[in-house]
This record gives sequence, structure tokens and C-alpha cells, in this order.
Amino acid sequence: MRSVWSGTLIRQARLRRGLSQAELAELLDRDRAQIARWEHGVNAPSYETLRDVLNRCGFDLPPKLVELTSQPTDEVRRRVEQTPSERVTEMLQLRSERS
Repeated sequence: MRSVWSGTLIRQARLRRGLSQAELAELLDRDRAQIARWEHGVNAPSYETLRDVLNRCGFDLPPKLVELTSQPTDEVRRRVEQTPSERVTEMLQLRSERS
């Protein structure tokens, strides 16, 4: 599941920056095939690599600690019902509001 989530984030950030996979790969000093594998969920980057990829695209992935509870909150339920694209869009909107 993590690979699909991170792949969606990478693809959305890359497209919003107007980069091709090859251009992003060049920025990261990686192979274009690696970018494609991330975006297609074949494998997932580490958290640190994901943050670096998003930073190079002009976005941030700030860590957020939340208290674990035995019962899901309304916020958790809402996010579970969102599509990955909706989650990415919301994250990017929150980022632009903070700027």
C-alpha cells in the first residue's frame, strides 16, 4: 500500500511542477526507470527519499505525529474514504495555504 501512496504523491508533484519522468530523474540523479517504478507502485522510496523527491518538485512532506486511539476518528474515516488523488490534492492545497 505504501508504494501506491508514495507513487501517487511523486506523480502528482512531478506533474504539478511540469516535469517529465526523465527531467525529474535528472534532478535526482536517478534513472528514469526508477521514477516509473515508484509511480507505478512497483517499489517505494524511503521516507527520506520521498521527502527529497517532493522537495525537488517544490513541495514538502512534513512529518505529523498523531495520537493513536483504539477508535477511528471522524478525520481518519474521512481520509480512508478519499481516493489517493483526493488525498494528494488536499495535501497540496494545505501546503499552498501555508505559503
